[in-house]
Amino acid sequence: MFGERCTLCGGKLDSRKRCKECGLDNRKSEKYYKINKSACDGMPMTHVHEEREEDKPRKRQDPARSEKKQAIPETYRRTDAGQESSRRKEKNPWQGGSAARPANQKKKGGWVSKFVTAFIVLSIAGTIIGSLAEMDFDGDLFSDSDDTYERPDPYETLSESGITLSEEENYEEFELPAGKYIVGVHLPAGYYSADVMNDYDAVRVTDDEHSIFLSEYPAQEEGNYLDDLRLFDGALVEIQADEPVILSTENAQEITGGMDNPLKKDYVFSGDTEKTAGVDFEAGIYDLSVTEGYGEMEIQVSPDGSDLSYGFTSGMEYRNVVIPEGAKLVLEDSSGEVEESFQISLTPSPWIMSEDYSQIYEEYYRY
Repeated sequence: MFGERCTLCGGKLDSRKRCKECGLDNRKSEKYYKINKSACDGMPMTHVHEEREEDKPRKRQDPARSEKKQAIPETYRRTDAGQESSRRKEKNPWQGGSAARPANQKKKGGWVSKFVTAFIVLSIAGTIIGSLAEMDFDGDLFSDSDDTYERPDPYETLSESGITLSEEENYEEFELPAGKYIVGVHLPAGYYSADVMNDYDAVRVTDDEHSIFLSEYPAQEEGNYLDDLRLFDGALVEIQADEPVILSTENAQEITGGMDNPLKKDYVFSGDTEKTAGVDFEAGIYDLSVTEGYGEMEIQVSPDGSDLSYGFTSGMEYRNVVIPEGAKLVLEDSSGEVEESFQISLTPSPWIMSEDYSQIYEEYYRY
């Protein structure tokens, strides 16, 4: 074996044919050379290699170096034969497997990455939970909202200012079909209750002076004020109902406004037709009733089109319709061939506010 060299690095061999430089076993035997075999076979993935004493390469004393002992570097790499240098500590390629980190060696930066990961996860979770908390789920889940709705007091302004009506007893009752009525002209002021026939028959009150704005009907889920209607002079009461509504009060005030209607002539129009106030009939305030069929009626006051539109069937009424000078009355017959043609009659309302029909229309009927 004199003169034999290591087949891997060219280093000298010892008596057991083990390289003095790299530690390679140069014995040619299948016992020592097993292709694709590893000492790690059958071991768990997390096992730690334990280096046997006999597998450790022996240190070679170089006479050119000082006698001072040198620590084996943690890593080293292989260089040309006969030259000493830093070497890479790696598993013997003939033994297979990969080198594992010693159990007592900590991975640098591990706690930093874990901290950053945890911070990101918590931030995302906080954002999601915050978003859910703002959503309104059924059953009040993550919600601060209150499902109960309390309607504002429509008479709060009256209470704050101390405005009231006389409590002197004076009972009055009125049967009012659909239409618009001005308090102090068509109705006396007072505290009223309304008796309506159907769930969606409505009583609307508009009083700008006292900040009262009501639209009351029996089917309101939050309750209604049909038993507490406070009507002051100048307010507009609109009835929207198929059947007449009964308004009653126990403290009816004295009516001081209004005048007799100067108009005396009735008009009847039928079918698809268009008539102009001041040309085909007198401008003024009328009570309307449908005598035959059904259809629609429009009152076009503005030059650019219809301001008011009503749908009527036979027997319906609408009181106190204001038709100023120049306004157009347009009828559209929807009765069909089987029914009699749509027909309406206009009868002067018995009591009106004034003869300034344009002003009354602007103040009470435009909206």
